Order: sequence, then C-alpha cells, then structure tokens
Amino acid sequence: MNGLEGLASLATAACVVLAVHRSLWQFPLGAIGTALYFFVFLEANLYSSALLQVFFFMVQSYGWWYWLKGEKGSRPPIRRTSGRLLAAGCMIAIVAAVVLSALLDAFTEAEVALPDAVIFALSVVAQLLLDRKRLENWPLWIVVNLLSIIVYSSQGLWLTVGLYVFLFFNAFWGWREWLREYKRSERTADA
Repeated sequence: MNGLEGLASLATAACVVLAVHRSLWQFPLGAIGTALYFFVFLEANLYSSALLQVFFFMVQSYGWWYWLKGEKGSRPPIRRTSGRLLAAGCMIAIVAAVVLSALLDAFTEAEVALPDAVIFALSVVAQLLLDRKRLENWPLWIVVNLLSIIVYSSQGLWLTVGLYVFLFFNAFWGWREWLREYKRSERTADA
C-alpha cells in the first residue's frame, strides 16, 4: 500500500458514486483515478489491469461527450441491452481474455495472467455499456468487482481490495438506482 494507491482509490470511489447519480463529474475523476492506477498495477505486474487503465482513460472522453451530447445533441436516457447482444459481448470478452492471458504468460512475468485478463476483457464490455448508459453495465460490474477482489488480494493490494469491496456493493446500488430511473422514464414516455 502506498500513497499513489490511496489517491487512485479515492478518485475511483468518487467516480463510481457519481456514476450512480449519473453525474458528468464522474469522467474527470475517473480519468485521474485510472491514470494513477496504471502505475499501481504496473508495479504489481498486473499488466492486463494496467492496460485496462489506458482503455479507461481513453473512454472517459467518449463517455463524457456521449452523456452530454450523444443523443441527437442532448443527454441520452438509460436504456436496456438485449440478452443476445450482452451474451455475445461477454463471450467475445472471454475469448479475448484467453488470448491475452496466453500472450502475457509467453512474454511477461505476469502474476495471475488469466484472471487478470478476464478482469480486463469483462471491464471493457461493462465500461462500454456504462458509457452508452445501458442498465446491464451494473450486473457485469458486480462480476468484475468480485473477481477483482480475489485477484488483487492475491497480490497484496489491500487498499485496492477495499475499494473493490466498496465497488461490489456500489454496483448493486447503481443497478437499483438506474433501474428505478429507467422505469420512471418508461412511465413518463408512456404517458
């Protein structure tokens, strides 16, 4: 545990609380948290998690734009994703994780290549769903957060483990809040 991990944890925790509230401020805080976590994970030889931070940093800009102006110049509502599309995204993510894991095993001293690669791949899908304001991002984050708790505890990143325990429960809260807003929007649209 070090100061960098602490700052990264705080910025990330603030980011996800703001995501539940659908606040645009989640994006600059998310960019700060991911930039800091890149170095934390690199130092821990969690290369997929470090690479994931690069992806997160890049999509912060896209998410910020989409949430602000992406729906024909206005803020988009929360929407649903079909089960078929969600299943296809998750299957592609698992295949990508296996390939990434094999590459990490072959070319790096990665500590836990396969679970780290699964965190990477499923997080990409979950983040794309979040950026598109899709309700199904939350249950996928629950899975990612649970796996992250296991992997990061195996590497002694205890502050990060604490963050992911928080994120695990936060994802249930986010799912509930977003579902409530989705249903409210549907009732308003039907009226």
